[in-house]
Amino acid sequence: MILRALGLGPVRTDPVAHYPDLAPLRRAVRAGDWGGVSAYFAALAPRSDHSVALRLVATSSGAERFLQAAVDAERDAALPRTLLGARCIVIGWAARTSARAKYVTQAQWRVFHDYIGRAERLLADATAIDPTDAAAWTERITTARAMSLGLDEARRRYERAAEHCDAPYRAQAQLVQNLCPKWGGTFAQVDAFAEQCRRDGAPGSLSGAVVADAHIEHALDGETLSAMHRYLGQSGPRRAVESAAEHTVLHPDFRPVHGWVTAHSTFAFALYYGGHLGSASDHFAALGDRISPYGWELVAPQWKPIVRAARRAMPRSGR
Repeated sequence: MILRALGLGPVRTDPVAHYPDLAPLRRAVRAGDWGGVSAYFAALAPRSDHSVALRLVATSSGAERFLQAAVDAERDAALPRTLLGARCIVIGWAARTSARAKYVTQAQWRVFHDYIGRAERLLADATAIDPTDAAAWTERITTARAMSLGLDEARRRYERAAEHCDAPYRAQAQLVQNLCPKWGGTFAQVDAFAEQCRRDGAPGSLSGAVVADAHIEHALDGETLSAMHRYLGQSGPRRAVESAAEHTVLHPDFRPVHGWVTAHSTFAFALYYGGHLGSASDHFAALGDRISPYGWELVAPQWKPIVRAARRAMPRSGR
């Protein structure tokens, strides 16, 4: 316990460690139990963000086999198509890798486009069967980016996701990616969208936490660690990130929901690398030994020791 309190303990990235209620879903996926998977999703609140549960399935190696069987068996069901489409995105993106486009080989592009095309067809079928399937619309923001369908189409898909989800945090984070210059947008568009999410989101919800994502993308655009530090150290980004945190995960009405670990982790990253340790400490305190890789893994391949060092550097009394 003492080691963990000092920040020397393990860094837990497993989604079930973040959200223990996912354990039955993982057991069903590992068993290839479509009935168990379907029952888990049926029990989720209709307008909640199902993306965390969906990602657990989508990132499970080999899940495509029993998901394909479910698609074949259930001709008019959206859920198996949504899950298999998400799984195809994961497989395709793994083949492409996270490298910039100029470093991706032709062979990698072929595999990538094959799986993304399959994903888009499955997800389009899912949204045709059930137009209220916010998780499928969220995944279609990613396929819009991968297929270069343009920002208008990406925004249209986001609006459909947001229409059917009270706090579409993952959909917001995906649209931020589409709006970045590396995918054809501008940082002015990123900033305007993130601020709109903060302004329109219910206080205490995760809507608006994407402001931290927006500023991390700004910071990473410089491609050097010193440039990232300089950007995040400025007063403007700091005020924006702190304001978004106060509106979302630090608001008195906030209650942990799927996605809260990613939100706190993203705020912690932005504030820590900006040198704002007092503000970052609130988020590290909430996280304990949990962490989401976004941001951290982009800075260094061996990023977990950096997180442990960051935890040790936190002021004990917070802000």
